[in-house]
Amino acid sequence: MKRNKKQRLIVGVDSTEDPAHRKQEHVAFNGHFGKNCFHPLFAFTRDGDCLKAQLRPGNVHSADGVLEFLDPIVKRYRSRFILFWLRGDAAFAQPEVYEYCEGERVTYFITLPANAVLNRLIDAYLTRPVGRGPKSGVQVKLVDLRYRAQTWDKERRVVAKIEWHDGELFPRIGFIVTNSKLPAGKVVKAYNGRGDVENRIKEGKNTLRWNKTSCHRFVANEARLLMGVVAYNLLHMVRQFYLVAEEVKRSMEWLIKRLIKVGAKVAYHGRMWQVHVASAFPLARYYRAVFG
Repeated sequence: MKRNKKQRLIVGVDSTEDPAHRKQEHVAFNGHFGKNCFHPLFAFTRDGDCLKAQLRPGNVHSADGVLEFLDPIVKRYRSRFILFWLRGDAAFAQPEVYEYCEGERVTYFITLPANAVLNRLIDAYLTRPVGRGPKSGVQVKLVDLRYRAQTWDKERRVVAKIEWHDGELFPRIGFIVTNSKLPAGKVVKAYNGRGDVENRIKEGKNTLRWNKTSCHRFVANEARLLMGVVAYNLLHMVRQFYLVAEEVKRSMEWLIKRLIKVGAKVAYHGRMWQVHVASAFPLARYYRAVFG
């Protein structure tokens, strides 16, 4: 991966469940998902590239093995970018994750679960704002805090986001722990992009059947998952670089139905593979762009 124009790599980590198909190696009951499953872990860039995927037993915690999972990614890409940002949900709010990122010059934006101490620190800011609210119906207040949990080795910065919604009696409150020096508003904006990881995982499961891990052996299921990730990255490359002029961002399902599941003849001639489609095929220009 080459250094991009903004010289910044943003990586999001998240996990999901792969439902079990009868008796399989390392399938176990996961209390969070309430089912027997595998519990794979994924890392995506902000642009949607899947950097890594790992199949895990179903009963492990979401952050289980996350440092071993992330370390090869950091070692490979950290020197190529001036800024390396990591985003994760509350499951990755672990002291060892913070310490690792600080040691490797990685900027992290991670949801911090609420507790009595954090709620007490923002108690003075919970007064409902006076006046008429904005058209969006949401009034937002951001608070910068310094906080140290009992398991932490030092104080860290925490940004609290307090949202007042029309028709709701109590505010919605969220906390983000970070080592970033950005203003509080930009910290929240940087973290909010984390939701795109969930969309990419959902896209892979719905269109490329990442959750079709139906083999008995664990290594076979992991191989199926990794082959699905390779297929996803190839299709995403087509979407990102060859459909860039499209007004609408094409879904993975659109790519599969329009460019993959089409009638064509594949022939091999003198060290060259040729794909023959009908001359009237309306999307032939995409083939020319990719293979030309």
